[in-house]
Order: sequence, then structure tokens, then C-alpha cells
Amino acid sequence: MRCGQVLSYNPPAMLTPPLRRPDLLAEQRERPPFGHRRFTAGDPPVRAGVTGSGDDMLLLVWSASDLAREVAAGARVLGALGVRAGTRVGNTLPGALATPGALLLGDVNEALGALDVPLGAIDSDGAARAAWELADRVQCEILVLDPTTATSFFHAAPAIARPWWHGVVWLERGDGRARPIPPGGFNGWQRTWLAVPEVVSFAGGSCEHGRMHLDADVAVEIADGRAVLEARGPAAAPGPFDTGMRARLVACACGAEGPALELTW
Repeated sequence: MRCGQVLSYNPPAMLTPPLRRPDLLAEQRERPPFGHRRFTAGDPPVRAGVTGSGDDMLLLVWSASDLAREVAAGARVLGALGVRAGTRVGNTLPGALATPGALLLGDVNEALGALDVPLGAIDSDGAARAAWELADRVQCEILVLDPTTATSFFHAAPAIARPWWHGVVWLERGDGRARPIPPGGFNGWQRTWLAVPEVVSFAGGSCEHGRMHLDADVAVEIADGRAVLEARGPAAAPGPFDTGMRARLVACACGAEGPALELTW
């Protein structure tokens, strides 16, 4: 079924070729509105979100049990990235139907006992200034940021000392987008939250060495240089999914169990 180099860690049970995003879109067109998602009367859909737009818009829907598993994965990933009970966590992620976004992150912060501070999406200079006003008023210790809007956000930062600002968590969707440099005076740590919402919104997080450590309930296989992921457990998951991300499995000096995923774009 596969050719080329294949490496794995907790490998998916790949009895059929892994699905790709066009497969999920085709299934959604053929079986509207939920496509590959399967629900029961006892566990009906309770939340919907989307990734992409236009012809590439993919509807993602969760039941209560699916959502609980997402939140549990998020608590493990964000917990490993330094979020604790009482931590003040600000974010500039979109809400509403955007996936993953501020709504899902808020669920995870609540599960961890952290203070959730949605700063609003940065879609204008005014929004950026308002976000900083709130972040500085609350003295957010960790900011969860999307590289697509962080340049505008950082550009609007008032030139003040922020001794309370300890870290940045970057939302990574596997597109290799460059990350802007935080404003002067920031000396904290930077980590990455890997989101593959077709599989699981909290797929893993990076360590201090920059390598990605997948969540315990996510299996990975490197097939022909691409990462194939599968979430363990969610009944609505489509099975092994070819993310299209160029990656390799490597040993990591941080001491975490198992190999780490290194994105090579």
C-alpha cells in the first residue's frame, strides 16, 4: 500500500490508504452536512466549526464525548506547555466557527483552572491596541498567538516593561508560516501548539528544543516524508490522515518518552 521510507511511533492501524483533505471534502459533498462524522441519538453533535474557506471549507462537528476528548487532549498539551491553575492566559485567536479558536481554548483553560482572557481577533490597528490594553490590565502571563496576525499585534505593543509576561504559545497548523519577533523587552520562552483539526485540535506541543511531542492519544507514521496522524478514541475521527506536513521522527534531548516529530516543511 505504501512505498518509500516508513517510520512510526505508536503507529496508526493503517488497513487502508490514509485519507487526505480532498477525501474529507468529497465525503462532505456526498454525505452532507457531516460527511465522515458519525453520531448517535445518545451522543448527538453539540458544536460545529470549520477550517478553510470557499471550496476548501471543511465542516468539523463534535458530539459531547468528542468535545470532552478534545478538551482532555488540550489540557495535556497546554499543561505540558506551562499552563497551570491560576495562570492568566490571553489569546488573539478567532472565535465563532474558526477551528481551533478562542472558544475551544477557553474550554481547555477552564479545565486547567487557568484564567481565560480572549483578547479578540486582530483584524485592525484598533483591535490590536484594545487587545494590549486588556492583556496589560490583566497582566497575562502567557499569550497564545496566531502567526498570521501577530505582526500587527506586536507592532501595536505599548513600550512598557511586562515582568509578568513569561511565555508565548504559537498556534501551528503545519504550513511553515514565519513567526514575528516579540516586542523589545520580552525575554520569556516560546513554544508551539500543533493543531491538526481534521484529526485533533491539540495534536501536540513543542519542548525547549523546538521538537514536537505528540499527545499520548495521537499516533504518527512518517510515510514518504509526510506525517500521517490518527487520534486514538474519538468515534467521529476519520482514521489515519495524511496531513501533508513534511516531517521526520527524531530523538530529543529533552527526556520525553519516545521520538519527537520534527517538521521539515
